Amino acid sequence: MNSADEPLIDPALLASLTESERAEALAAAAAARRAEERAAKRAAAAEQSSHDEKLSPEDEEARALAQAMEEKRRARERERSFQAGSNDLAVKSIGNTAAADGLVFVSKKQRGQIDPTTHAASTANNADHKREKRTNTSAASSSNEPHESHLTASQLASIKRAYLGDAALESTSSSAANNNSGNPADMSDAISARRKLQAERAKRRVKKTTFKFEWGEEEDTFQEDDPLYLSSSQAFHKNNTASSTRSNNTTTSLGKRKLHQDETTSSSSVYTKPLSKMTPRDYRILRENYNILVKGGKCPPPLRSFRESSIHPLLLQAIETKLQYKEPSPIQRQAIPIGMERRDLIGIAETGSGKTAAFGIPLLHHILSFPPQILDTVAEEGPLALIMAPTRELALQIDVEIGKLLSRQHKVISLAVVGGQSITEQASKLRSGVHVVVGTPGRINDCVEMAYLVLNQCSYIVLDEADRMIDLGFAPQIEQILEAMGGKLKSENESEAYEQERQDLEAQGKVVPRHRLTAMFSATMPPEVERIAKRYLRHPAVVTIGDQDSGKNARITQRVLFLSSAGQKENTLKDILRRSRPDEKIIVFVNEKKHADGVGRMVERAGRRSVVLHGGKTQEQREENLAIFRRGGVVLVATDVAGRGLDIPDVQHVINFDLPTRSIDNYCHRIGRTGRAGKEGLATSFMTDEDEGIMAQLKTYLESTKSVVPDRLARHPAASAGAGAFIR
Repeated sequence: MNSADEPLIDPALLASLTESERAEALAAAAAARRAEERAAKRAAAAEQSSHDEKLSPEDEEARALAQAMEEKRRARERERSFQAGSNDLAVKSIGNTAAADGLVFVSKKQRGQIDPTTHAASTANNADHKREKRTNTSAASSSNEPHESHLTASQLASIKRAYLGDAALESTSSSAANNNSGNPADMSDAISARRKLQAERAKRRVKKTTFKFEWGEEEDTFQEDDPLYLSSSQAFHKNNTASSTRSNNTTTSLGKRKLHQDETTSSSSVYTKPLSKMTPRDYRILRENYNILVKGGKCPPPLRSFRESSIHPLLLQAIETKLQYKEPSPIQRQAIPIGMERRDLIGIAETGSGKTAAFGIPLLHHILSFPPQILDTVAEEGPLALIMAPTRELALQIDVEIGKLLSRQHKVISLAVVGGQSITEQASKLRSGVHVVVGTPGRINDCVEMAYLVLNQCSYIVLDEADRMIDLGFAPQIEQILEAMGGKLKSENESEAYEQERQDLEAQGKVVPRHRLTAMFSATMPPEVERIAKRYLRHPAVVTIGDQDSGKNARITQRVLFLSSAGQKENTLKDILRRSRPDEKIIVFVNEKKHADGVGRMVERAGRRSVVLHGGKTQEQREENLAIFRRGGVVLVATDVAGRGLDIPDVQHVINFDLPTRSIDNYCHRIGRTGRAGKEGLATSFMTDEDEGIMAQLKTYLESTKSVVPDRLARHPAASAGAGAFIR
């Protein structure tokens, strides 16, 4: 029974279904049967194709070409037979040659001579031939003979000529004419000929690149007067016969070289070259020699000497005679020219680098340039400049340096306004009139709030050790003082700010500048300092002195002694002091002032004299103890109040009896009391298990300065926790 006659679904199964369900089931069954039939046909076709002979690509190509030529031969035979029949009919009617498709050309003269009956028969015969041709073509397409080409003879000949060449085409044509069939051997020859032709074309497409290693003199691109190549053409000249020409060229070149050498000899050093001949490159070399890095803002060239600047003559006399400075320090070389142009400044330099003179010289230069009528108004309008420092000691020290710079004149007066002294006496001096106020933010703000101090014409302000002032909590007082100043802030637009600076410079010596100048000096730039700088500074020039290592106290030998208990600190301190020289200046740091006096007694038990410095001492006691320590022969025991800003020369050794607990910055500032101004120093720290809070930061800092990390510190669990919190 044929599968087509079989029911799609058993009728018994359809009996229980509704009409719609029965229709859906029958449709699904019919679709399934059709899918099975298609799958069976594909399987049969795949099985049939597996039995076919598998030919190589070359054989398949030859077979296809032979079949195409055979099909074309048959088509030409049918065409010739058709043309023969059409021509016979056309010759009988008008004697003209018919076209290949049975169409006949008839001239006007002959149109009237054609018999309508004959013309109709010819037309019918042509139509029969056309139908026969279509039938034969359709039959050939439906037969098993391959039919892979639909091109005409001329198109096929063009393709053969393009791929096989004329020789192969002639060979193929003669073979087809003689044999009237495609020979596989001839096809193989044609294929090999085509491959050979393709290989030759591929070779022609490959370009060979050649390099010219010898150039003529006319192709030389070097400048003739370049000092590195002045004599190269003469030393390696190839034309040995043209001796006279070479002699003339040599003479001319030597003359140029001598002239150039005379010029370069007089300008060989950036320190001796005339200022008029200094180039930007010379100033870059000068900055590199002193590790001066400048960023932001238009920055003037650095100083080579004090005499080459436009500093006031009275200041130059004080610099050379009173301070006895031979040449500027790195920070002074760059900060002084910036201040002379009334440009805002952020200076980052290590302690003891001469920062006081760096901001003091341009500040006093502007004040000394004012006429007497302006200098006489300070009693009513307030000072012309203000300097703030974090500690009393540093403020007093700055006031002393300012006094030295003013030692060659008697018109300009400075005053230190700090805590620990009578505010009534300070208010009396302020009412009498001072030109420069140096003090701490707390006492200066008190004087402003109590109307003892007015800042109506203050146009020059300096914040020294700004980061330390922020650490001590002076940020609110600093902002209140800055808001009370009379000078306007420069424009936030850079070009407008530079124009305002130029206008103030042109009016210098005539009127008080309309816009304030703010200079900030700091060892670090914490976020709070950056916030103040962004608010009150306008396009400042940022000057950094020293390479990366100098900022990390690389000249200081750091030793960390890991002790088992705090009780071992006293004996360790005694051993260190007994091995030291009597004239060696040593500072011992503690964290709390209540421990300072006890550590001072430990020093005395070791056979050394001691003085103590902390916030519990009166101002007179602190100044007296500092003076004793500067004279030498005693050990200074201090809290962090002496850790910043104090200029105590020739401190050889710093001992951290207690390690700082807050941050590594305090550690850096403590050990920064030694190794100053290019000198070597030693820092010793006592560490116990109680110092876990600073272990990770201290380990990272020691590694960054390539110092020795004790094994117990390196293995301590606290040294690994939070190590990434300190990035310097």
